[in-house]
Amino acid sequence: METASAARPGKVDIWRICLATERPLHLTGAELERASRFHFEADRWHWSRAHSALRMILSRYTGTGPLDLEFQIGEHGKPALENPDAPHFNLSHSGDWALVAVSTHAPVGVDVERIRENVDIAALLRRLRETDLPENRDACFRRWAHREARSKAHGGPLMIMPPGDTYSADVEMDARYVAAVALIGHSPSTRYYSE
Repeated sequence: METASAARPGKVDIWRICLATERPLHLTGAELERASRFHFEADRWHWSRAHSALRMILSRYTGTGPLDLEFQIGEHGKPALENPDAPHFNLSHSGDWALVAVSTHAPVGVDVERIRENVDIAALLRRLRETDLPENRDACFRRWAHREARSKAHGGPLMIMPPGDTYSADVEMDARYVAAVALIGHSPSTRYYSE
C-alpha cells in the first residue's frame, strides 16, 4: 500500500454526510427511478441521500444548479462531470455514512466501510492478492478501504492492483467505520467538511 508520505501533497476536501439525517432530495428522474428499485427502504434512503448530497456539494464547486450537473461514466463505472474544467470527485457510502472527496489537483478515490463482524475481510483481501495482512480485523478493513480508494482514483476494477503512482491516507471516522482517500501522483492533504 502506498502511503501519503511518499509524494508531494495535493489538497482534498472530504465531506462527511450522515445518511440517517433527513434532507431535501435533489435527484433527477433517472436517479429517482434507480432509487425506487432498492428492495429495502433504508437502502433506498441511504442511496438517495448520498447522491443528493453529492449533487449539492458539486454545485458549490461549479456554480451549477444541483439538478443541472451532467455526469459521464467511465469504463468501470467511475463518474465524472462532463465539464473538463470541473473538479475531480468520488463518492462512497456504507451504513449511516457517506463520503464525498473533491480535488482540483488530481483524480481522487474515496472509500468508507462499516466494520462488520460477519465479514471475513482478510479472505477478501487475499482474493485481491494483498499480502502481509494485519492480524487485527479493523486493520484489515482499513487495508480494504485503502485498496478500494486507490482503485477508484484510477477508475479501474478492484481485482487489478492499482498503479504505484496512487497514494492513500486514512480519513477520520468514528470507531465503527474506517475510510481512506487516494490521489494519483499526490499524497492526500485533507480538509474536512460536513453536509
